[in-house]
Amino acid sequence: MAPLQHVESCFGCSTSNPASLGIALSSTPDGAVGHVRFGAGAEGAPGLVHGGLLATFADEVMGFVQHGGNSVRLTAEMTLRYRRPTPVDTELVCRAQAGETTGRRFHVHAAITTADDDTTVLAEADATYVLMVPKEIA
Repeated sequence: MAPLQHVESCFGCSTSNPASLGIALSSTPDGAVGHVRFGAGAEGAPGLVHGGLLATFADEVMGFVQHGGNSVRLTAEMTLRYRRPTPVDTELVCRAQAGETTGRRFHVHAAITTADDDTTVLAEADATYVLMVPKEIA
């Protein structure tokens, strides 16, 4: 069976899927970083980004840590703390750092800020991921 790979049609980060959120991901020495701007169509409360989209943003960036999209991983558990309202049409940055790894499980912490103020945390998350192996997907 071929090795498992992250798919180009991913809802979070695809550049070819028209329904994608368009999250731009890159690896950093200690984790990963993602950038996104949610427009008016992402509104939950008036003028604010829907909290579920912030959770998706954090999940996508945290899942990119350690494996850079080169393997399939599933979210086993995630806790998100909303710290401040997040306005639509704002460039957001999510920075994620790797934590403890045990076997195929790895833990990650992330913080979401605006691109122009990385000191004010809008939301932060902790998650546990499990790397998949081909026999589990078949």
